[in-house]
Amino acid sequence: MYSMNDYRAALSERDSHDMESPAWKLGQTKVQGIVTAMVASKNIDMVHEVVDEVYSLNECGISLDDVAIQFDLWLLKSNGYEKQAQELMELDWE
Repeated sequence: MYSMNDYRAALSERDSHDMESPAWKLGQTKVQGIVTAMVASKNIDMVHEVVDEVYSLNECGISLDDVAIQFDLWLLKSNGYEKQAQELMELDWE
């Protein structure tokens, strides 16, 4: 089982590479795997991280149709967090 320490370590490892480089993309895949496993295991701290990420992306002007947003919404909905996903979908999107 993964922990928040594993998540933070994966973020740190990913962020040590240039954004969108092959190494960064590999790190992002690892981060997404950890996030997915933790949300599926009902880790509420990770659910909060996902929700916060979507709020941050919204504030940056990212579109609701963006792949990262759609992945996060799917992750929440498919793991029983429909209420959180619905609230996020109702934000003022570009």
